[in-house]
Amino acid sequence: MPHRQADRWRWNIRVALASAIAGVYRLEHHARRAREQRRPLILGYHRVVEDFASVSQTEMPSMLIGRAMFERHIEWVGKSFQFVSLDDIAEHVSGGRPFTRPVAAITFDDGYRDVYENAFPVLRRKGIPGAMFVVTDLISRPQWQTHDRLYHLVDRAFNTWDDPKRRLFELMTELRLPTDHIFCRGSLNSSMSAVSALLPVLPQADVRRLMNCLETRVDVDANGDMPLSLTWPMVHEMRRGGVTIGSHTRSHVCLPMENPEAIKEELEGSKRVLEEELGDPIEHFAYPDGQFNPGVVSALHDAGYRCAYTACTHGDASHPELTLERLLLWEGSSVDADGRFSPAVFNCQIHDLWPPARRCERTHHV
Repeated sequence: MPHRQADRWRWNIRVALASAIAGVYRLEHHARRAREQRRPLILGYHRVVEDFASVSQTEMPSMLIGRAMFERHIEWVGKSFQFVSLDDIAEHVSGGRPFTRPVAAITFDDGYRDVYENAFPVLRRKGIPGAMFVVTDLISRPQWQTHDRLYHLVDRAFNTWDDPKRRLFELMTELRLPTDHIFCRGSLNSSMSAVSALLPVLPQADVRRLMNCLETRVDVDANGDMPLSLTWPMVHEMRRGGVTIGSHTRSHVCLPMENPEAIKEELEGSKRVLEEELGDPIEHFAYPDGQFNPGVVSALHDAGYRCAYTACTHGDASHPELTLERLLLWEGSSVDADGRFSPAVFNCQIHDLWPPARRCERTHHV
C-alpha cells in the first residue's frame, strides 16, 4: 500500500517509533508480561480480499486486508501465541481460570463471502480455529451491507460534488437529521471520515432515509460492486471446518441508537435464525462497530448469549464476559510507508505496546 509523498513522513515516524518501543521493552520478554495470560488476544477482521491495492480503490480500505497480508499476520501471531477457539476462551473466562500461555483467537465480522474464499482455506490448511459473526438477514441474499452501501453513495458524492461537506450538511438539514454532533466529530474531508461519523449516531431508519435521498442525488449503479455475503451452505461448511458461528445482529444496526424493542429483535431474532438453521445454541456475539452501552449489554444477557466481543478496552463490570476486548485489524495496521509488512508495527499492535491502537472514540455510557 504505497502512500503519497506528503504522508510518507508520518508512516516513517510510525515505523521508527514502533521499532524503538519494541527495542526498549525487549519485546519477546516484555510482551508475555504485558498481556495478562487471563486476557486473550482476540483479533477481528472484516474482509479478506485477493488484492488489497485494487479492491481498496472502490471499497472502504479499513475493512480490507489482502490474503497474503492476512497469512503474514497469522504466521507472526503464531510465534508468540497459541491459537484457540472462542469456546476455549469462554470456558476459561466463565471459570475464572487463566491460560497457561498467551493465546489468540481469529474472528471475522459481517459474514463476507471473500472470507470464505480467501481466509477460510488458510485457517483450514494451518489447523487454526476461527469465528465468523454473521448478519443473518443477509445470508444467501444479494443485498448490501448498510455501511458498504452508504460508503459507495458518500464516496460518489465526495468525488462529484463541488463542496461535499456543505452539500452533505444541507442534505441532512433537509431530512431533519442531526448535524451538530456529526459535523463536530471531525473534518469530514473524506468519504471514509464522513461514514465513520454518520453510522455511530444515526438509527438505522435514518441511515436508510439518508441513503435513499443520496441515491436520487448521485449517479451510482444500484447493484454494482456489491460485496457478497455468505450463503447458508458456506456457513455450514465453515462450521464443519472449525469456524465458530456467532451473531452480529439481524441487520447490522448501531445498537445504542435503537429503541429497546428493536434491540431485542436484533439480538434474539438473529440468535433464533442461526439456532434453527444450525441446530446448536449460538453463544457468541460481536457488537456492530463495537458500539454498546449498559442497556445493550443487559439486553444481550437477557437474550442468552454467553460471550460478546467489543472493539476497544471498555468493559461492563456487571457482565465482563459480554464485553471481551478485541483488536480490529486491516491491511494498514501492520505496514510501513511503502505498504510492506513491518514486524515492529505489528508487534506493537498485538503486544499492547502501541497505545494509539487501543484508543476508543466510541460512547459507551448513553
